[in-house]
Parts: sequence; structure tokens; C-alpha cells
Amino acid sequence: MNANLFILLIKFLNMSKRLFSCSNSATEELDYYADLMSDNNIQYYITPGSAFGISKPSFWIKEDEDFKKAKELFVSHQETYAQLAREKYQQESGYNPNASGKEYYKFLLRHLYQRRFTLPWIFLGFLLVYLYFSSFFKSFFSLG
Repeated sequence: MNANLFILLIKFLNMSKRLFSCSNSATEELDYYADLMSDNNIQYYITPGSAFGISKPSFWIKEDEDFKKAKELFVSHQETYAQLAREKYQQESGYNPNASGKEYYKFLLRHLYQRRFTLPWIFLGFLLVYLYFSSFFKSFFSLG
């Protein structure tokens, strides 16, 4: 009896359905699908992710009747968006997947050079963790 009442309540409230949720660099993807849904007259809303990554940004469809159409659009445009994102990355970074050995190594060196200030901090972090644990184990084993 309670389950039937719950189903009727959900149908009465016409709750939204989540189409998908995104991860790290999701704003461009959300904008792409927002334009796609607007062009097809599908009502949607976007929930932002939390500050510490506990919840991810999500794309919700307001009307239950539009969800099937939105899902079909989403599935049919995933490859298109992936190709656009790949082309944008290649254009911005200079990465060429068909590059020969010399060009590929030039890309890697340029990539490392752009992150030259990050790598020493990572090395320092590993060094501090190593020193902390090595002193801990030395003191632990010297007790016995």
C-alpha cells in the first residue's frame, strides 16, 4: 500500500531525472549539452559540483516525457563531443597523435618544461614522506 502511494506521489510531483554527471573538466561538456537540449526544446537544469569533489556536476532533465528524447540525443552526440574535445586539446597543446619519434619527444619535453615548477614540489613531497617514515621505522626497530 505504501509503495503505491509513493509511486503516485512521484508521478504527481513529476520529479526530474539525471541524464549524466561529469567529472573534472565538465563545464565545457555541460555547455555543449545545454546548447543541444535548448536547440531541441528540452527543459533541463544543471547542478554544480561541491567544492571538495564530494558531488559531481550533473545534468538533469525536468520533464519525464523529454527524458527518452534527451537520452537519445546524448548518446548520439557523445562521439561528436569527444571528437571536438580531442581536436581542441590537440590544437591547444600541440599534440599530434601521428607524430614521428622526434616530434613526439619534442612535445614531451615542451610538456615537462611547462610544468617545470610543479615537478620539484612533487619530488620534495615524496622526499619528506620518505624521511618521515624512515625515521619512524628506525625508532620503532631500535626499541627492541
